[in-house]
Amino acid sequence: MCGIFARIANEPVAPALIEGLRRLEYRGYDSAGIATIEQGGIERRCAVGKVDALEAVVRSGPPAGTIGIAHTRWATHGSPSERNAHPHVAPGLAIAHNGIIENHRELRHALSDRGARFRSETDSEVIPWLMHQHMANGVSAKDAMHRVGEELHGAFAIAAISENEPNVLRAYRRGSPLAVGFGEGGGVLASDPQALAGYATEAMILEDGDSAEITRDGVTLFNRTGERVQRQTLAVDPSVFACEDNPYAHHMLREIHEQPDVIARILGQYRVPADVLAMVPVDFRRVSRITLVACGTSYYAAALARRWFQEFARVPAEVAIASEFRYEAFAPPLPGELAIVISQSGETADTIGAMEVMRARGIPVIALVNQIGSTIAREADGTIPLLAGPEIGVASTKAFSAQLTVLAMLALAAGQRRNQPGIGQFHARLQKLGDMVTAALHNEPAVIAVAERIHNAHSMIYVGRGSLFPVAMEGALKLKEISYIHAEGFAAGELKHGPIALVDPQTPIIALVASGSLFEKSASNIREIAARNGRIILVGDRAALLSLSDVSTHSLTVPQGCDLLQPIVSTVPLQLLAYHVARLRGLDVDRPRNLAKSVTVE
Repeated sequence: MCGIFARIANEPVAPALIEGLRRLEYRGYDSAGIATIEQGGIERRCAVGKVDALEAVVRSGPPAGTIGIAHTRWATHGSPSERNAHPHVAPGLAIAHNGIIENHRELRHALSDRGARFRSETDSEVIPWLMHQHMANGVSAKDAMHRVGEELHGAFAIAAISENEPNVLRAYRRGSPLAVGFGEGGGVLASDPQALAGYATEAMILEDGDSAEITRDGVTLFNRTGERVQRQTLAVDPSVFACEDNPYAHHMLREIHEQPDVIARILGQYRVPADVLAMVPVDFRRVSRITLVACGTSYYAAALARRWFQEFARVPAEVAIASEFRYEAFAPPLPGELAIVISQSGETADTIGAMEVMRARGIPVIALVNQIGSTIAREADGTIPLLAGPEIGVASTKAFSAQLTVLAMLALAAGQRRNQPGIGQFHARLQKLGDMVTAALHNEPAVIAVAERIHNAHSMIYVGRGSLFPVAMEGALKLKEISYIHAEGFAAGELKHGPIALVDPQTPIIALVASGSLFEKSASNIREIAARNGRIILVGDRAALLSLSDVSTHSLTVPQGCDLLQPIVSTVPLQLLAYHVARLRGLDVDRPRNLAKSVTVE
């Protein structure tokens, strides 16, 4: 959440700053602003709402500065407003800040006593005043940045410009991601390394305590003690934000349809289970228990993978919500205990905190992330890349299917290592997953027809049993995220223990069902709904749907597969349904309200 972009060049940087903010819109925000140095002074422009509103403000009086910082803000301290928007200023300074300053109240009182005049309600505004105080006492801008970093409590990333140094961009990172790059046109800084596309071919990822000095001649990094350092570099894909003919109306729809290619990429990279095992420093023969930790959509992927590890590897597994797990009281770790953390961005603050707890307890951590240079990827004992490619839509789709595919491969690899029978057979079935997802996508017209019937609903219920229960919860989450319709996912067998009271003729109920050992149980639960005049929409394979055709108002067919494949395939119509319901309601599908792609604060 929030985004920083900064640029120093030989021409006015305002257009680049606006473009940089557009590239970071997926992170979630409610106001935006830029600041440049022009004729020796700070020029600031801010607006509430989308980057379009800021662009209109800039267009009416474009600053000519060749160095500047930009920011998209997601409100935490103070409501969205121009005075609360970043960048924030103190005499001779402007900063943009991501994260939370936990001791801002104490700092604000102390600074006010020494003459600071605050204009905003934000925690961020203490930063330029702290820097101003140090520089007024003769401290260099470089050292002032480091001193401020040590005085602040919390997780943060800072970009700063100073009238005293009109040709230097400065940055500092602790906890919140920052990447820097350099190209022929000058230097650049961003919260997401892929936002550097077109300005740099490589990105350097700052580590905690690092600061950066960016000029028109190059980039210098310093560690927390002020020593020059080199950091990991990542290639920046120049095509990520390239203009192209796009047949899809939204990023989310394109990303849903990219899932067969993502699955093919994963299965091509990890051809056999041993390819996955080579990436993790763990002998699964010695693993006694697995704890999967994640948040949001990644948590539902973990909930499904828990079943796979128990079924295919015969190893006890549990799943935990990262934001709760990190604050629990723990028994001593078991010999052979293993943790698996899952995060699309690799910067999820709660998941990072949970990972720190597990590592402190001596538990090895395997990470599944989509961003290779992220904090989680760097700090885990072993990392398996998800290979989903950039995901711009805030609501995760292709990253979710990538997580499930990689987790399925890892569970099979663990089972093979533990000499469990039948692994080769299930691995062969996994190779068919891409074709099955493609077949599910071909049923989009039927999904649209259902969306047209239910898009005005006030509430919806999703139900499933066994491996389809986590899919039901994920389907409900997708609908909530982008359509703003209240939705809940329940285990179908739990309906009669309370949730069945919600059943009425007006509430659509999405019932996931599959031919197999749990079909009769699922069918019984669905008929309980029908007996109470529930409005049932079935999602399942053809045989299962035919057996229940007398109780459903609509049905969405997916290919029939085993327990390993069926939940992944069944996710596709739920993603499409959420998308088309939101589209029909006229909502911003890619950037839903109040949400951020990368949740970098607690």
